Amino acid sequence: MFKKSLIAVAVLGATAFSVQAADVTMYGKVDLGLQYKSSEVTVGDKTMVDEDTFSMENGRNSASRFGIKGSEDLGNGMKVSFQLENGFKADSGEFKTSGKLFDRQATVALSSDFGTLTMGRVGGVGSGAGFDLVYGYGDAFDGGSGDVLGLLQSARYDNMVTYQTPKFAGLQATVQYSFNESSTDTDREGSSAVNRYASTALTGNFGALNTVLAYEFQNYQSFGKDARGEDGHIVYLGGNYDCGFAKTFVMGQYFKGIQGSGANALASMVKGAGAELTSFDTVFDKGVKGFGAHLGTIVPISNGDLTVGAYYVDGTAETSQANVEERDFDYMGLATKYEYRLSKRTSVYLAAGYYKATLDATTKAGEVEEKVGEVFTGLTHAF
Repeated sequence: MFKKSLIAVAVLGATAFSVQAADVTMYGKVDLGLQYKSSEVTVGDKTMVDEDTFSMENGRNSASRFGIKGSEDLGNGMKVSFQLENGFKADSGEFKTSGKLFDRQATVALSSDFGTLTMGRVGGVGSGAGFDLVYGYGDAFDGGSGDVLGLLQSARYDNMVTYQTPKFAGLQATVQYSFNESSTDTDREGSSAVNRYASTALTGNFGALNTVLAYEFQNYQSFGKDARGEDGHIVYLGGNYDCGFAKTFVMGQYFKGIQGSGANALASMVKGAGAELTSFDTVFDKGVKGFGAHLGTIVPISNGDLTVGAYYVDGTAETSQANVEERDFDYMGLATKYEYRLSKRTSVYLAAGYYKATLDATTKAGEVEEKVGEVFTGLTHAF
């Protein structure tokens, strides 16, 4: 019995030493709250959705997550690090993404005086996740508030390689490439049979002024059942300025050829229209083209922050089919939130938002309109 105890102590001691040497940290965040939401979707004079809901919601302020990260100093200015992060639904305990343990991030990185090379699953520069460059610099809400956003964005992608240069005079460049956006697509990685992604961003930190210029390229697969008619492009320009009593954010974007869920201004509206627009991506095979803009501010009040922001998107759903009319659309969203810090790791919040999205047609009967209003409150705890 004594011998077994000695062995157990030795194993625990070795494990503790290994964890300390590797500098491993476990972390996470839990966000839960209550939400009232009113939604209406109409097609012409026909109401497709008209409902009011009151529900418990997960991640309205910040996504619930659990992660492990660590690093090791290799000497000579080199360091290796890793980060594994899982997203979960705090209201049910389920994985946020079915079939993925570390859906938010799964990366290993090598850093030196020449920059950082990162490989694995991580967010694109315009996703509001991962390196969080575009929305972290240009959006007061860092990727929208609740259901209000409208602006187009990328996502988290598998098989990603990212290189970041060292900072020079406040400037830093980031380059990304994904050989296959989703590993659930079993076709040959790096070939035209799968969706690939590339991006580049230049950020600048100049005291109170922070800027970002970025470009994303969606290289859609050119054949197969999910082949797309045209590749996607998004250009972003934005930044923020902290004048002390308030931090103001401004961002603009131009997009062309974007399809699927990346077209936030259209995604829920098309889904709500039901059978009227079930084949939207197939009919409008050239994706959406247009521009978007955001203006927002963060004002410190008491022991918290008041955030206010507005979003506007204007574009056209394009098609290569001669017998199909192209459809103009627009989106306007407003949001506000107050988050009060109870401690360094715990905060409460109260937020409200509204947006209206419209998909035009040559006749009134074909017009689609979505209106959504919401109020939510909750608690966020980090550990």
